[in-house]
Amino acid sequence: MKRMKTITTLLLAGLMLFGLVACSLEEAAETDAETTPEATEGETEPAITTAEITTAAAATAAETTAAETTAPEPAPEPITLKIVTANVQNANYDKSGEPTLDSKYRKLAAAFSAKNPDLVFLPECGTAGAAEEIRSRMANASSYEVVAGEGANVMMLYNTDVFALVDKGCLQIGAKDDANGSNYDRHLVWARLRHKESGTPMVVAPIHVDYAMTACKEQINTIVFYLKNNFPKIPFVLGGDFNQEMRTVGNTALVTEGYQNAGTTATAKINGNESTFPEKGIVIDFLWYKSGMAYTVKADKYEVIMDALPTDHRPIYVELTITKQQ
Repeated sequence: MKRMKTITTLLLAGLMLFGLVACSLEEAAETDAETTPEATEGETEPAITTAEITTAAAATAAETTAAETTAPEPAPEPITLKIVTANVQNANYDKSGEPTLDSKYRKLAAAFSAKNPDLVFLPECGTAGAAEEIRSRMANASSYEVVAGEGANVMMLYNTDVFALVDKGCLQIGAKDDANGSNYDRHLVWARLRHKESGTPMVVAPIHVDYAMTACKEQINTIVFYLKNNFPKIPFVLGGDFNQEMRTVGNTALVTEGYQNAGTTATAKINGNESTFPEKGIVIDFLWYKSGMAYTVKADKYEVIMDALPTDHRPIYVELTITKQQ
């Protein structure tokens, strides 16, 4: 009996000890939980999943591929200019035997219209009134306008569907019996044009310089340096009656300043060896051109027009291509 009481006492003591230990463990757990700070909103970034990494990598790769395969800007389209230049032998009167001036104007206008030109240079036209008479008889006459200079006998027509006129001017480059031996008063008439479709700028001028050699060369040099100093970096086109053959005209600032002769450089030539002044069997009518800083000009076609016309010169027809550099 005494032994049973002893065993009971020991069991009760063990249970009490176990309870104390359990309580201590619970308190410790609660203390640990209290001393661990809770994560606040925004302090802990959510974990990036594998799917998100894959998606981001795919997007980056797609952007890189798109950048690498984006087509470069296309090269600017070249423009083609169609130009007729014709000494019309003082178109304000007639020495060719035509019955009337109207007949002369109609024949000239028909020959020019057949080329559907963008520009018509009219050296030795005589008067602005004569240029207007030719213009009014051309096919699609309403599309052309006259550019003339006060006191000058050189004129031009330009196609207003193709060009906008930016500026124009007239400069006397020689006077009768001057120090260079000029036989007549001579003028430079120029027009600064803008090609409507492409925006390409250019300066164009009909040429009629003196036939005295010294005067001819000095007047050409005056023209070249005047244009260079006043209109840098854009293309120039000069066409008309130079009154001297190539061996003289080529020995001027035209060559030293980088102009090229369409009759020499054109890819295709029609009647290319024919004289432009049949009375003497010589070539004295030319079209010269010069590229600008941002533009390249080349001659594609050169033709001497052989039609029987009421003038002592044969017109020439030239096609030029102007390309903007990238």
